[in-house]
Amino acid sequence: MRKMLAVSIVSIFITWMFGLNIVTTINPYYLIVKQIVGEKVTVSLLIKPGSDPHTFNPTISDVKALSKADLIVANGLGLDNAYLKNYKKVLFVGEKIPSKYLVELEEEDEHEEGTYNPHVWLSIDFLTNYIIPAIRDELVRMDRQNAKVYEENAKMIINSLKEVSKKFDQLLKDKKGAVVILEHPSYVYLFKKYGIQVLALQEGHGKEPSAGHLKNIIELAKKSNLIGVFVGPQFRTEAIKVVSSELKRQYKILDPLGREAKTIADLFENAYNSIKEAVYGK
Repeated sequence: MRKMLAVSIVSIFITWMFGLNIVTTINPYYLIVKQIVGEKVTVSLLIKPGSDPHTFNPTISDVKALSKADLIVANGLGLDNAYLKNYKKVLFVGEKIPSKYLVELEEEDEHEEGTYNPHVWLSIDFLTNYIIPAIRDELVRMDRQNAKVYEENAKMIINSLKEVSKKFDQLLKDKKGAVVILEHPSYVYLFKKYGIQVLALQEGHGKEPSAGHLKNIIELAKKSNLIGVFVGPQFRTEAIKVVSSELKRQYKILDPLGREAKTIADLFENAYNSIKEAVYGK
């Protein structure tokens, strides 16, 4: 008992002296963690927001950074599980979401290691109800001295996201049954909330869509209420340009990783502006 108490005291002392060292796999989680902890914790980002996290392979320096981390905040659901399987201090936030709310992947998506679409950070509801609370609670557990700061900052983030969510509600409330075209099926959860179907061009990561697949999407879009054509800055634009030209619809940038965002709310504000421009024009 005394030994356990001594270990706990030493752990608290080390945390107080040097602070926590947290690594986040993708930029949205970096934005969230950084906003929660402020200057009290060292936070680093593993995958730059201009890169595709589906095809990421850690370098030797990445492995060293992961090994030194007190906590790794990751997505899970097949996105980053493979290269993190040997690390114990990992919080897979996506796995905090009940599976009944997740979208199952199609059988042909064999490149995915998970069963569900992993882009859960692009649902404001998932962020406010599950992901941010899970990160907050883990930080509080590890660093109780700063618990109040973490709790207050997390509450501020959640409130800011709820304000952006109201804007999406107004923008998309009457778009049930409409379709959008995405290069990559990233914003599925956001559009699903409003009954909007996502037609994804990508048939596999790093794999160009076939002519037949593009033709099917174009034909379906022509028969539907198409409200937008989008591509992320991480992806090639050749296929989206073909579809955009055929449908005579200008494509918009819809960034799933928030390359230009300062906060997680910024990511959604930018997404809102892109979608609004696609629906109503500038």
